[in-house]
Amino acid sequence: MDRQRYLRQQQVEGLAIERLQAMHVTVIGAGAVGNEVVKNLALMGVGAVDVHDFDRVEIHNLTRSVFLREADVGAGKAAAVVARAAEVDPQVRLHAIEGDFWRTVRLAALGRRSVVIGAVDNLEARIRLSQLCLLAGVDLVNAGIDARHAAVEVFRFAAGAPCACFECHLPAAAYQRLAERYSCGWLRRALLAEDRIATTAITASVAGALAVQAALDVGGGGAAPSRRVMFDTRGGGSTVSTLERNAHCAGCASLWPRPRRFAGGPEWQAALAAHAGDADWVQLSEPLIFDAACAVCESGSSAVRLRGQRAGDFDDRIMRCEACGQPSMRLDIRAEATIDELRRLFDRSPVPVKFLLAKVGGPDAVCIDLEEGP
Repeated sequence: MDRQRYLRQQQVEGLAIERLQAMHVTVIGAGAVGNEVVKNLALMGVGAVDVHDFDRVEIHNLTRSVFLREADVGAGKAAAVVARAAEVDPQVRLHAIEGDFWRTVRLAALGRRSVVIGAVDNLEARIRLSQLCLLAGVDLVNAGIDARHAAVEVFRFAAGAPCACFECHLPAAAYQRLAERYSCGWLRRALLAEDRIATTAITASVAGALAVQAALDVGGGGAAPSRRVMFDTRGGGSTVSTLERNAHCAGCASLWPRPRRFAGGPEWQAALAAHAGDADWVQLSEPLIFDAACAVCESGSSAVRLRGQRAGDFDDRIMRCEACGQPSMRLDIRAEATIDELRRLFDRSPVPVKFLLAKVGGPDAVCIDLEEGP
């Protein structure tokens, strides 16, 4: 290790290079804010950084993303960012993971990270990431921007003490906007136009700096209340707010005490029996299609193809019956089920979700991790 590289920052209290190099940070999102986050982590000499993103580089990204070039247009954002960040400090171990983080991030691996930084640009992704970090027991730093403001929120999940999650202070209007993305029954609307929020490199750079500073502060663990920092990049003013836990939060009210996590994998039935033997129903990490039939012609031909599939893999076009062509499909889509229903539907097959929650809301709550084998 070339200690001269880090000579100046080691004079700052709390930034000993040994501590930074021991950190393993997960970054979700490689857009404008994600670029700044990865840049700062690399400059600081953080030991390992995983970068997750499903998107590809577009020409308009170049005005807000320090690591992207015209030659990268069409390439995966995560890979492009990691390739250039490696030039900043070759000693930092950078890993690009392309794909939706909900599919690529595993609870067990997340629980071994020092901190997670969320740099995603939509509400649903933030909600899901908050839930994953709470269940994994890892601190989350959430960063967001608009044309003028940078906001960073810190959720101290690692300590195990109840604290506010991302959803605790969401207004009802936020859930209304989220619901507008779906038809009745958990299906994405096929023709929904996505909102595009105007942003600049200035707000992205401020958010990236605040997020990495927060990540370095929380990496050592310890209980503390959740908080939010808002910075006005035009006026120069900032506010710091404590985020109190909402005991009736839709996202985390039933997740404190935090469910004990057990590996299940394909042996999910045995894991449930061993750790939640008297439970008769479970919550699913995402909704599944339990049955399908046409209300007009009563054909159940779609059921064979759809039964047991993740609802998130489809949009509302599957409401059109394959047999009669009418938009008349009746779908049984749920994010909870009895254990007997799961047994009948999957028998000895894997359940295609990330985890199962049983006996939630009490001291005996358990999380069966279906992506981690026993």
